[in-house]
Amino acid sequence: MKIAGYTPATFKNGLRGFMRTLSPGCMIDLKSVFPQRRDGAIVFEECLDRGLIEAQEGFKLSKVGESVVSGRAKPRAPLAKAQALLNDFLARVHSLNNDKVAVRYVQEVWLFGSVLRGTETVGDIDLALVTERRTQFQGEPGYEKMQAHLKRVLADREDVPQARGIPWSAEHWLTERALFGPKRHPLLAGAQTDVSNLVDLEVPCQLIYDRSKGGRIEAPILDRHPKSIGRRNDIDPPAEMPDLMPSEFRPMDARWVAGFNAWGRVSPYEIFRGWNDEAHALFPRYPEGLRIAGIDFEPHKPSWLPKHLKKRPLDGRNAIALINANEYWGTSVILRRQIEQSEVGWTLVAWFEDLELFRRRRVELTTVPDLASAAALILAADAERMLRRSAETEVRPQVHVRIRCEPSDPISNAVLALLEQRAVRIEPVGWTGPPASLSLTGTVHLNCTGIASENGRVT
Repeated sequence: MKIAGYTPATFKNGLRGFMRTLSPGCMIDLKSVFPQRRDGAIVFEECLDRGLIEAQEGFKLSKVGESVVSGRAKPRAPLAKAQALLNDFLARVHSLNNDKVAVRYVQEVWLFGSVLRGTETVGDIDLALVTERRTQFQGEPGYEKMQAHLKRVLADREDVPQARGIPWSAEHWLTERALFGPKRHPLLAGAQTDVSNLVDLEVPCQLIYDRSKGGRIEAPILDRHPKSIGRRNDIDPPAEMPDLMPSEFRPMDARWVAGFNAWGRVSPYEIFRGWNDEAHALFPRYPEGLRIAGIDFEPHKPSWLPKHLKKRPLDGRNAIALINANEYWGTSVILRRQIEQSEVGWTLVAWFEDLELFRRRRVELTTVPDLASAAALILAADAERMLRRSAETEVRPQVHVRIRCEPSDPISNAVLALLEQRAVRIEPVGWTGPPASLSLTGTVHLNCTGIASENGRVT
């Protein structure tokens, strides 16, 4: 079971790295965990949205996050999925009871926990089984007969473990393989082959399978198991797996592009884990003067600081400043984003505001490519995260990226061109669903003072 398309182990290892420094930048730059920086950024955002990391006077691991790191937690599943798996398990129980090769019967199956309560999502399926050896294998003569029988059965099977742990029980292995298959489903981790723990817990339960009555039954829910005489004080209640369902969607913190460093330097080498083809496709030359500026922006010996850095609350999500400047010229704009959701589609809407120029009356053409590349990377990672999140839903909404601008806005047109050409990847690696769609609309008026066009070229 994956979270936003990543394995639980990826989240676990990422959170372990985060625990050492409590730094978003250090987490997303874990090269041993994330193929690219954007993978780390997506996982970090998902950790925030799913309550694994808390943003309180900085960032810290939540109780849920600690459970994931310690291995006690796993993603919750919809109730309908758990019920379907339970039906399949009961069918396996019935098949085992009718299998002439088997050496044990399952007499009863008791259900308790979140599935019995009918919660919207469940961590696992809590079951307690009553099993016993078949009549011909009971007693001392029967035991010897069972051992001979198991030897013959295992000799005809090719899936018997060669390296057997100590102690190893052929009787137990054969029964477990019949009930759970070659690999037990994670949701069936709570299935127990006896009722002792259920008896000690003294929790509501229901008998859902009774071999003496022919199999599956509709019995009433009991306040406790019939053998319960009181809850033992040293028995913990059934573990409640945390709900890892995501919260409401929002754009990612764009400061990840600069690695969350205060000076905002953009390094394609770090973003793409080397000067590879992907890095060169988006940044043909190293972007020396490119900066990503958020609320913590503290550049080293800046040649120019745009005025909107002090006027705008640059939280990184609703607004982020893109700056490309040197001692001779400079261009800066505010990139704004929002996500609109409907039943059929999710749309990432982006636009630019507050254009500022340094030592120029018109936009310096050489500053546009790097600004467009930074914006395209931010939008591509947002769209990838939306696609990954859409895969977790039943309706699989269409993901769309819409850039709002004036026809004369050179930066927006350059961004759209990069995305359309897939100069930067949008869809996750191995994606088999519908690709993200793109469009440009003229509904926002960027302050384009200083932008002019001659023979189709921006000057």
